[in-house]
Amino acid sequence: MQPTSRLQATLCSASVLFLSLCHNTIPVEELARNLDRLSVEEIRDRMELYIDQQAGSEKLPGAAAALFRQGTPVLWVHKGLSQNQKISIASLNKPFTAMIVLRLTIEEELDLDRPILEYLDEWKSQCKDQPEMATVTTRMLLSHTSGIPYEPAGKKSFQLSGKKYPLPQANQGKFKYSNYNYHILAELAHKLTGRPLSQLIKAWILDPAGMRNTSAAGTNGAAGMVSTLEDLTRFCEFLLLENARKDSPYYRVFAWFANVDHRRSGNEYGLGWHVYAPSSNPELFYHSGTWYNAAAEIYIIPETSSYFVHIANPPDFKDKETVRYRSDILKMGRLALTKSN
Repeated sequence: MQPTSRLQATLCSASVLFLSLCHNTIPVEELARNLDRLSVEEIRDRMELYIDQQAGSEKLPGAAAALFRQGTPVLWVHKGLSQNQKISIASLNKPFTAMIVLRLTIEEELDLDRPILEYLDEWKSQCKDQPEMATVTTRMLLSHTSGIPYEPAGKKSFQLSGKKYPLPQANQGKFKYSNYNYHILAELAHKLTGRPLSQLIKAWILDPAGMRNTSAAGTNGAAGMVSTLEDLTRFCEFLLLENARKDSPYYRVFAWFANVDHRRSGNEYGLGWHVYAPSSNPELFYHSGTWYNAAAEIYIIPETSSYFVHIANPPDFKDKETVRYRSDILKMGRLALTKSN
């Protein structure tokens, strides 16, 4: 359910009233402390105050956030960014790529556990001289366990569609985050369908989800998309609805994302998403994307149809104050999403 204009106006009016009463009464460094004793509504109010105090500055020109609990909007706030203002979502592109690859798996175009060499002739032709490549599977690429490093290719490399990639290393099977995994997945999807990943994302996700202000034209599989606060809430709604719809090509897709049979702990990277799966609470799926002028994240709990979306456009994502802001606002969002009251 998308928030209506009236509902958004109501939430924004409540925010203005709250902020007019509480502005500057809580130092910014105190806003994210002692949250466990607060109610969801109190945490929500602190998030609104935090964004009001920090956004609109040189280090954080704009920020926006939305929180839905069990399908009900709890938070919808933006300052310096409109709800339909496009920003880069950086690595939040990866869950979109994962959906395309998993759809191909569900439709039996692809087997996650068969070697990539069975699908890409160019890959296969290099395996004789580069045996490290022979055992890489699609599941490994999705879960960042291929052994392919994050660092650019050096002397030990292989070629794919004219691009140089670093060879898998000895730590194959262990988690090592690398954008190259998702670059290769983009090539794989293109090979299997004859269509660029950007077209697949538009046709299979953006259009049916009604994400009119999102573009995948610049995607390389790992990053390159732009989106908005409102469209990212549409993405969450689309995911939740399709996950539950038996005739959907994404039916029970969160079970695929969780990668249950291959998990080693309750908090690790699944297939396109980080997965936090404590024994006492429902699974939480999350992913962030950060770069210069880009910060975007989604936290989503399928079991309760709840999610949190945050975007911002900090010029320097490594700036100390910006790092603290993101850490604090995300801590607030996670807690407001998961608290029982």
